[in-house]
Parts: sequence; C-alpha cells; structure tokens
Amino acid sequence: PTIKYIEAGGEPQDYQGGRSYDDLKKFTDEKLVVACSLDDTEGCSEKELKFIETAKSKDADWVTKQTERLTKMKSGKMKPSLKQWIVQRLNILKQMSTDTSKEEL
Repeated sequence: PTIKYIEAGGEPQDYQGGRSYDDLKKFTDEKLVVACSLDDTEGCSEKELKFIETAKSKDADWVTKQTERLTKMKSGKMKPSLKQWIVQRLNILKQMSTDTSKEEL
C-alpha cells in the first residue's frame, strides 16, 4: 500500500522510504515531528529552551560549526534518544541560521 504524508502547509506526498519500523521511525522523527520554533517556544522542551539560550549568546560562526559537527554526528550509530536530541538541536540551529541570513540582507 502507498503511504502518504503531509508536511506542515504542504501537499500530500508519497513516502518513498523503507517499510521497516526503524526506517519509518527515522523518517517521522526527521520530517514530521513537531519541532521547537524560535518564534513560538510553546512546543519546546526544557532542554531545547536551555540550548536556545546558549545558542543565542553565541556568534554566527559558532552556529555554523555546531551545525557541521552535529550533521556529521547524525549519521553515526547511537541510541535513538541521542539521535533525536541531535535532530532537535539541528532544527534550532537551522532556524538561527535562517534568522542570521535574513538579518544580513
């Protein structure tokens, strides 16, 4: 059967990944989990809020280096909870990178 998914504000799309539990879990964690937003921190965990405060006190170079470091780490083997924490931090850093890019324009 075809599995469909919808990202926020998007159109239905066919899921093209693997059908195992691990494949589906990875896909949902990376693509569909409600992410912490810098604009509305209501959906953020305590851990994410602490990371946001730390990251806001750093410069753009730190954000870039952390993004690169966490992206490399993400491909390694680790406990699912650690992988999820990496994805959460990458989401926050990505938002910060976008905000920094807008400010430079």
